[in-house]
Amino acid sequence: MSYDLVVYLKRDKMPSPAAWQSAIVEEGFPVALDADFDIDSFSGFLPCPVNGEISGFEYYASTISPEDAQDLELASGTDFSIQFCIGSRPLELVSALAASSVLAAVSGGSLDDPQAGESIPAHNAVSWAKAQLAQLGA
Repeated sequence: MSYDLVVYLKRDKMPSPAAWQSAIVEEGFPVALDADFDIDSFSGFLPCPVNGEISGFEYYASTISPEDAQDLELASGTDFSIQFCIGSRPLELVSALAASSVLAAVSGGSLDDPQAGESIPAHNAVSWAKAQLAQLGA
């Protein structure tokens, strides 16, 4: 069973992988995003160890057309998305929640949980992710 999270943002607000990793650490997540990848062209499994244990998620970057942004009721100017796909391993959820919530927060984007039908604004993304992890006992 897979689980997806999607961050919708403006492409020009997308941080570098190194800045993204630093922001994850600053938020107190025990996650180490692999910072050696190209934001636009990379696709596939992105290592993101949790407390030194192997973990990560599938990473997919996409351009969002103005029409799609309007259909999805996204903020004006939203033109980019990052999809985080995980399997059933609990540590994958930890890494995906940390990476996606921090990305939404630093970019001013929104974090969508399609399974729950929730859209979390940037200013609530990290606290939402930490609450999800607390519920899981992670």
